[in-house]
Amino acid sequence: KVEKAAAARGMEPKAHCDETVVRFQALWERLGITNDRFIRTTDAFHKETVCKILQDLYDRDEIYRAEYTGWYCVGCERFFTETEMVDGKCPIHGTELEYRSEQNYFFRMEKYRGWLIDHIKANPDFIRPRQYRNEVLSLLESGALEDLCISRPKSRLTWGIDLPFDSNYVCYVWFDALLNYCTAIGLYHDEPRFKKWWSAVNHLIGKDILTTHSVYWTTMLFALGLPMPRHIIAHGWWLVDNTKMSKSLGNVINPLAMRDK
Repeated sequence: KVEKAAAARGMEPKAHCDETVVRFQALWERLGITNDRFIRTTDAFHKETVCKILQDLYDRDEIYRAEYTGWYCVGCERFFTETEMVDGKCPIHGTELEYRSEQNYFFRMEKYRGWLIDHIKANPDFIRPRQYRNEVLSLLESGALEDLCISRPKSRLTWGIDLPFDSNYVCYVWFDALLNYCTAIGLYHDEPRFKKWWSAVNHLIGKDILTTHSVYWTTMLFALGLPMPRHIIAHGWWLVDNTKMSKSLGNVINPLAMRDK
């Protein structure tokens, strides 16, 4: 999405993001929101740590190359299985999906399915509320889980972190973005700081990214030998006329207008 938006403006993706981020920072200042540290996933330390993790997983045969064919949503930046689709469309945006077939790299996520089922059952409040815990268990126990495609070929996407073992590909945004939870607080470059903060981590997320956090993220952490977050807490959507508020759909509320009101 970022690359397409930048191209439409005749800009490089990084320059486009440099403009966008200033608006977010100005918004937080007006809303009285502060932070101890502000990072972007284009920061050098984050990219270095992501590459270190990718190389480690590849060296341990946790990442492999194969052909992938499936239905892709540009808005979600992910593939959907036919069982996840609604009337042949994206279950989140209701838009047409693109059928794609290409060589990519995969993380061996499926092999951790049994472990994850056991972990969720042994820790009943790990995913909250219960309806979302049951939703994740249903997905895992259905056997529908597959290995995770973690790359995009540069032939169609250049915006991203290069795979350290194949410069023809960039890292899939969700694999890269999830890792910023750990890189931001010191993983592999400030271990005392990382251990201090990670021991208290809870994830509060929207329900549409429940799978990425409760399945992708947990298996990534387990493969890296890192502890799980204490809880993954999912909430419903902000609705406008009974439809999810979404930048892609354009039905958003201006928070600055709401603040002034």
